[in-house]
Amino acid sequence: MKLIKHSLSFSFATFLSRLLGYVRDALIAYYFGVSQITDAFFVAFRLPNTFRRLLGEGGFNAAFVPIYAERVRQGKEREFLSSALGYYLLINLLVVLLGVVFAELLVSLIAPGLRVKPYFDLAVFMGRWVFIYLLFVGLSAFFMALLNTRGVFFVPAFAQAVFNIGFSLVIVLSAHSFGYYALIGGVLIGGFLQFAFHLPFLKDISFGISLKLHPDVKLLFKRLLPALMGFGVAQLSFFIDTFLASFLALGAISYLYYANRIFQLPLGGISVGVANSLLSALSLGEDRSKNLTLAMRFLFLLSFPAMMGIFVFSEQIVRLLYGRGNFLEADVLKVSYVLKAYSLGLVFFSLQKALSSVFFAKGDTLTPMKASFLAIVFEGLSAFVYAFVLKLGVVGLALGTATSSVFSFGYLLRKTYQFVDWQTLMKSVMKVVLAGFLMGLFGIFLKGKIHILIAIPLCALTYFSLLTLMREELLVSFLSLGKGLVKKLLNP
Repeated sequence: MKLIKHSLSFSFATFLSRLLGYVRDALIAYYFGVSQITDAFFVAFRLPNTFRRLLGEGGFNAAFVPIYAERVRQGKEREFLSSALGYYLLINLLVVLLGVVFAELLVSLIAPGLRVKPYFDLAVFMGRWVFIYLLFVGLSAFFMALLNTRGVFFVPAFAQAVFNIGFSLVIVLSAHSFGYYALIGGVLIGGFLQFAFHLPFLKDISFGISLKLHPDVKLLFKRLLPALMGFGVAQLSFFIDTFLASFLALGAISYLYYANRIFQLPLGGISVGVANSLLSALSLGEDRSKNLTLAMRFLFLLSFPAMMGIFVFSEQIVRLLYGRGNFLEADVLKVSYVLKAYSLGLVFFSLQKALSSVFFAKGDTLTPMKASFLAIVFEGLSAFVYAFVLKLGVVGLALGTATSSVFSFGYLLRKTYQFVDWQTLMKSVMKVVLAGFLMGLFGIFLKGKIHILIAIPLCALTYFSLLTLMREELLVSFLSLGKGLVKKLLNP
């Protein structure tokens, strides 16, 4: 249950961060709506975010955490850590410099359709400035790896919330006076605050900055290349959406962004915490079969009802979150259709993250890369067919993303099925699916009759009540754990 405890800690902090991220996005929607400014900004902001996933919590951490965990066990981590930080910082600075210099080329590569549109120069200008954010967020991701390995999950997960708070304050205080410059300032100030938030919690970790090439850093580089390729392939998913959306009408890029941000709320809150906790547990040598099965049960128990809820209430959710200011009713409807399409891949994306952790924990970064590459091939083909052949437009791009999740999950499952306790897993799956579908039917009945803020808690209560009646073992364990905690609080 230690895995679930760490997962819940990370997931709770991530969920808070996502909620504050919603506040940030709602403010962008309120002040800028769906416009040339938002299309340009979302393309520009994608540049540092993509490299962040490569140089931060994505490829780098997948290669770094198992090596660092081993050195911590041996008490020999200081020299390796100082050397790793030195080279990490050097590479990060180099990437930032290249990003600023070649921003025009990068924007042309990921959104070529923008070159013939009047806001291409604006996207390039924004891209040059917001790329500096990579320096701050890259160091934040490095610190996250250190703290996660030592069992600290809440602090690094909440650091993203600090970014969102800073960004939101800058928009509120300066959007009316400075226009789109407020978006650039929000990224840079928020990024600095996110980086600075980690510093007080690192005082017990001994390290410096060194460019002396430690032998384990050589091993890190050896594992890093396939890890970067794997996560780089995964980032092509975002590039495909942006690439194809740039050829669609004004607003397509913004519709994808707004819908994806809502989709990422349950995905990030549920799967990222479990995946990070699983990676740390497996890297420390804990039972692989037991932890993987537990992680998959936990992910399915939470992601399936989230998928059903998003699909049923998508329009009401988008209207509640964004439907004000310069965000029009037509924008609400368009984003809700895109969100429905995205939601179909939620379960598969969640489970895929857990399966990838099995390979990363044993230093295998090649298998997840192959899974990502397979997903990209199917996403590109299906998104093009849906969007341009079947004329589904921006909705087809999201549907292509959801379709790709099935193939990557299937590939990873084929490689890990022997580590899963299938009897235990399938008993949970059947109960969750039945309870989830009954909850969805109840949600359809409630839709339009009561406010969304009442309907969603009622549906959640119905779902968990049904699982309790079915004696779902994992949920019963949580309830017992909760009762024990309450008793301790009442009788210290």
